[in-house]
Amino acid sequence: MKPIVFGTDGIRGKVGMFPINEEGFKIVGRACRLWLQQRNLPLTVAVGWDTRRVGSVLARGFAEGLGLGAEIIFLGITPTPAISFYTQCEQVSLGVSITASHNPYTDNGLKLFKSNGSKLRREEESEIETLCSEASAENFGNPSIQTVFGSDYYLNVWKRQLPKDALKGQKIVLDTANGATVFTTLPLLRYLGADLIVFGEQPNGENINRDCGSEHADRLEAVVKQHGAWLGFAHDGDGDRLVVIDEQGQRLDGDKLLGLLALDFHERKRLKNNCLVVTEESNSGLAKSLQPFGIRVATCDVGDRNVFYKLEEEGAILGGENSGHVIFKDEAPTGDGLRVLLELLKLVQQKPLHKRAQAITLCPKCTASLTVADKRPLEQLLHLNAAKERLEKTCDRIRIRYSGTENKLRFLVEAGTQAHCEAIFRDLMQAAQSDFNL
Repeated sequence: MKPIVFGTDGIRGKVGMFPINEEGFKIVGRACRLWLQQRNLPLTVAVGWDTRRVGSVLARGFAEGLGLGAEIIFLGITPTPAISFYTQCEQVSLGVSITASHNPYTDNGLKLFKSNGSKLRREEESEIETLCSEASAENFGNPSIQTVFGSDYYLNVWKRQLPKDALKGQKIVLDTANGATVFTTLPLLRYLGADLIVFGEQPNGENINRDCGSEHADRLEAVVKQHGAWLGFAHDGDGDRLVVIDEQGQRLDGDKLLGLLALDFHERKRLKNNCLVVTEESNSGLAKSLQPFGIRVATCDVGDRNVFYKLEEEGAILGGENSGHVIFKDEAPTGDGLRVLLELLKLVQQKPLHKRAQAITLCPKCTASLTVADKRPLEQLLHLNAAKERLEKTCDRIRIRYSGTENKLRFLVEAGTQAHCEAIFRDLMQAAQSDFNL
């Protein structure tokens, strides 16, 4: 049997192929049971899923693996941040989000949260991997199951905190990616009275992220311009990231978003230790722009889980990825697209986002990816390594890595001009295609 392995953000793979089937999820459930027992933690687990058609099926498999004596709360279709929030508020021992985030419906997987709402550390995931190799899909009896509508739970918390009709008359374009935020962000903005133009709000089990959401923001940008809307927002399928279109109808770069938030936090003396945490994928211009304000930028590996633990290490509270994951650690231990959206709605009423973003100057940069059949060790890609060594002498930065969630080779290039970046990228892509015989 193929080993069960955690990637950058939980477990992910093709639906129907082990471990993304009932058998695999039963084994992961059994391993999680053993892991909780080793820590003398109660067998209380909250499980939610996004709008993919197999979510509830995989949830039942996971619950069967937990077995007799476990208490399972099925949250139904619920955004990943809301599952983290519920886990933290209700102090259950483990939270489970069954999702493949921004991937198509043909993929699925899971993310795990501890009782404080944070994702497991990599070493803790390794412990569960080991237990998976020792576990079986044998039936160990039925757990106790109750149902709580996780999206309603989360929505009602926000409704108690925000004044009804606070956004009355404001035209906002919203893309919920045919995903879980159709049950949270959409009704909350309606409650706040926004004049909404909505798409990606009709999930059918197979259209999550299809030509919509954070990975396809061109349509959002066009609709904002077409209707002269105030702002535009797009989530990914499970709602932990956010893409923003500003008042001028321009997409707000993820690094500029992090930068303007850092400056606002700094101005309000909320930026603990004057530190912003980003990943190695962030533009080097971000740190240079923040330096005159006395703001230090600390970097970590890709993944919002890594951002959270780097925030802990630095004693900081603000961090994120340029893909749209942002963590306000003093409020929540994981990225939450809705929470960031609401923060931006407060900021924009004091000063337009596009003006705030002018304080951040980014270096010319090119990012792209190449789909590959397998993830061969980078050191074996002879053509690519030779090209990288030659081209690094002509630019500021080249970063090449595999995606932690998909079979993709990702490229990042920074250079003096955009044209130079793109020329270097084309050379790198051609070299990689030779290595993979594409």
